[in-house]
Amino acid sequence: MKTLLKLIRLEMRKHRFARNFAGAGIASIAILLFLIMIGFMDVGAEDYAYADYQTAFIIIDTFVRATFIIFAGALLSKLVISEYRNKTMNVMFTYPIQRHKIIAAKLIIVFGFTFVMIMVTDLLMGSLLLIVNQFYSFIPESLSNRDMLGLLVKYSISSLSAACMALIPLFFGMRKHSVTATMVSSILLVSIVCSGFNGSEVSIHSLIIIPLTLGAIGIWIASMSMVRLETKDVN
Repeated sequence: MKTLLKLIRLEMRKHRFARNFAGAGIASIAILLFLIMIGFMDVGAEDYAYADYQTAFIIIDTFVRATFIIFAGALLSKLVISEYRNKTMNVMFTYPIQRHKIIAAKLIIVFGFTFVMIMVTDLLMGSLLLIVNQFYSFIPESLSNRDMLGLLVKYSISSLSAACMALIPLFFGMRKHSVTATMVSSILLVSIVCSGFNGSEVSIHSLIIIPLTLGAIGIWIASMSMVRLETKDVN
């Protein structure tokens, strides 16, 4: 465990990981501006995007998950795929450290970053929505403490499943160590998991079994990637 934690710290230092938090901050601002634009452009519409809290929170979570799943694809490309292409991974494998721990450290960074940023951004955007509604009252209903607790649980499950499924592009990227394949698969994944049918009433977001299944697939792919280290990927 200590070795893994040291590897995580070394990876974050090597890749100057603090810069990614700045990038995530910029992405969060872009999400906020986009949500504000939707709010103004949709005013007066029969199916107003922020007519009720349930729809509003689904819209927020959808944009946040889409943004940071793609962000995770960029991190996978940088931390894993690019190092295979540049042969720097082979140098790391000469260290007296178990190879699967090296990959595990990288994937834990991607998973942890994605989970934290989705969760924090969801809560931040949701809080801003509640504060703004106190002044303008465009959502007539109110949220009870029980509703807020349920929302927190939903956000936690959504963030966890999204962070897991964000590892799925690793499978496509590792086939030919292609950064392009990693990014394209991230975008395609977002187009699937963040899509809706007949508006927000029936969407993949509302079918919890789908994101949980995709999350399980992401964990399985990460596990298989570490197993393959001893054979094909090393050669």
